[in-house]
Amino acid sequence: MFIVKHLVRNRFNKINIFPVRFLNDFLNVEIAGESLKFPHVWLRDNCQCEHCFHSSAKSRILDWSKFDLNIKPKQVLYNEKSVEILWTDGHKSIYQLNWLKFRSFARENRRKYNEAIYRPAQITWNNETFNQILKRFSYNEILDSDKALHDWLYNLSVYGVTLIQGTPNSENAIDDIIAKVAFPKTTHYGAKFVVQSVPNTSNVAYLSGHLPLHLDLPYYEYCPGTTLLHCLVQTESYGGQNLLSDSFFVAEYMKQHHPEHYKILTEVEVEWSDIGVEHGNEFFKLYRAPVFCIDKHGELFRVNFSIPQRGSYFPEPLEKVVPWYQAHGLFLKLSNEFSASFKTNVGDILVFNNTRMLHGRNAYEDNSNNVRRLIGAYVDWDEIYSRLRCLTVKLKNLDGV
Repeated sequence: MFIVKHLVRNRFNKINIFPVRFLNDFLNVEIAGESLKFPHVWLRDNCQCEHCFHSSAKSRILDWSKFDLNIKPKQVLYNEKSVEILWTDGHKSIYQLNWLKFRSFARENRRKYNEAIYRPAQITWNNETFNQILKRFSYNEILDSDKALHDWLYNLSVYGVTLIQGTPNSENAIDDIIAKVAFPKTTHYGAKFVVQSVPNTSNVAYLSGHLPLHLDLPYYEYCPGTTLLHCLVQTESYGGQNLLSDSFFVAEYMKQHHPEHYKILTEVEVEWSDIGVEHGNEFFKLYRAPVFCIDKHGELFRVNFSIPQRGSYFPEPLEKVVPWYQAHGLFLKLSNEFSASFKTNVGDILVFNNTRMLHGRNAYEDNSNNVRRLIGAYVDWDEIYSRLRCLTVKLKNLDGV
């Protein structure tokens, strides 16, 4: 055991002394021929007995005001299915071996947990591979089958886009699909919205002209995760094709081939905005974030992009303006080059990841007998991942969850 004292100056120029203990405080457990290590403090914190864990609420209830960070086992007993630990504080804990293995700190087990429970790994695509990755699902099968529902949500999470076919020709048909997941995300456009040509609109999506690639509502800090667009009436004119581009693929391409432009789009904040009136309600939305949002691992988790909904105020220093515009222009150019073009049919629901997929539409022409009309809605990823996890545990009989 080593004790190191770190000297840290706070803003009042006083010295605070924090003891830090470096210990090999873990327990080796043999599970199915594999030697796995579990820290003592983690084991005690995750005791599953009725005094420490509420089984129906799935919540920890031990009193952390009395928790000993230096807790150690006093006695350890093993059998074929569990390990029993008597702690130095007098408490006894029993852990099932399959429960422990599922939460192992070994690299491969952590990868399996992430893939099975946390979030499936995403696979990017471009226009050359779009037809291979686009999975089609039956509306009725999703409503009737847990497996179909699981497969749809899994593919949506991995590839960022799916197509539901055979949807009834009703403005409420999309509600039943959403109800199988959770509930819609309500915005200032409502719980659902109609996409069709509207004069004097407050949103450029409600025009029949060319709609450039964008993501919806980047001015929301908690941006809608997934967009559903149900085609009720498709245009008979030549236009109206959907455009879709995987911004994660484009970002990775820029990172490899244009690293300076990529870096600028991860660092420079942009002010995204939406100002107007919808259903008689005024709104003035502002949110600042880069085009590419990356986490502490350097992994991309959200893209913000919409030329119409980018504010005129630039919140960064003057010298960053021109380089940002150059990087922004390259991103749009590449997004168009790698985009896929297709046209949905009546009864299709196009579903895509709104924090990843840039979408747009070619210009079209309505006539008195044919007015293009879609019903749209949003569902948050929190709800999608939640439903996917419930289905995964149920269908795959995952012990130890």
